[in-house]
Amino acid sequence: MEKSKCPGISKECFCQALKLIQEQGEINEKFEKALQLVGNGHYVFGTGNKYYEALLAILKEALDDQFDYISWWLYEGAPDYMIWSSDGKMQWCLKEPGDLYDYILDPDGRKGESSAE
Repeated sequence: MEKSKCPGISKECFCQALKLIQEQGEINEKFEKALQLVGNGHYVFGTGNKYYEALLAILKEALDDQFDYISWWLYEGAPDYMIWSSDGKMQWCLKEPGDLYDYILDPDGRKGESSAE
């Protein structure tokens, strides 16, 4: 059975979810730093968070994110959020969650910029 091209989540909801994940990540980072001060470097906080895992699985399924762009965007994309075509001739800036949403949903209509090298 072929998957529908209709996303299972609106662009607004997707963008809001990513922003909230980022905000919670910043809170977790501050909390972890405080624990490190109190615990003399022996505390680790936020690893194996089942809520994050569940939310990412839902977002990935809702957009049929076969190449795991959402996780990349959240954890590895910063600070420039740039990706390139396999031949290096095209590039895309996915700095905003909406840009990522559009990129994932329209793999055949992706319009990037020529890489000037």
